[in-house]
Amino acid sequence: MSVVDVERHGIVAISEGDHEAAYQAAEWLKSSRSASAISRSMTPIRLHVEALRRFGGLTPRAVIGGQFVPGSGDRTQISVGVAGFGLFDAEDEPTCPSRLWNQPFTIGLPSEFARPVVRVLGEGPRLPPGMLTIDRAGFDLMNSSEMIFAQTASVLQAVLVARVGGEDADEAARAVVRTW
Repeated sequence: MSVVDVERHGIVAISEGDHEAAYQAAEWLKSSRSASAISRSMTPIRLHVEALRRFGGLTPRAVIGGQFVPGSGDRTQISVGVAGFGLFDAEDEPTCPSRLWNQPFTIGLPSEFARPVVRVLGEGPRLPPGMLTIDRAGFDLMNSSEMIFAQTASVLQAVLVARVGGEDADEAARAVVRTW
């Protein structure tokens, strides 16, 4: 795990491999976009990013992750899993620990947060041809928002693009967090 801390902007924890925030999707939001050139890495990559913004008395935070599997063609397919419960129906849902905060996350990605994730993944830096599946997520009822999920998804996307291109993933994350 690496931690990228950008003073007065936010902090992100980036990890490879599995994450406790795995959830069963009730539906999938799907899209595709034109792909970038072929990557250096032709093996699947599973990453997750936890983000924590710091300003004033607010602490927006989110965790999101998934797997990119390189493929053929000229498109990147994107699938974002939507949890089977709404934001305000999550009281009895399982939780997972936070690496950046003292309170756990509720596991899952309600539709309120899934839509901005799909939107962000359809913009910005492009991945090579293949399939990106978002199936790990966690939120905080009081401190999560559409904005923090969009920002966390943009960090995940930048880190994935850097990793498949053989570039510095921490620097890619830092560049995104500086824009917050």
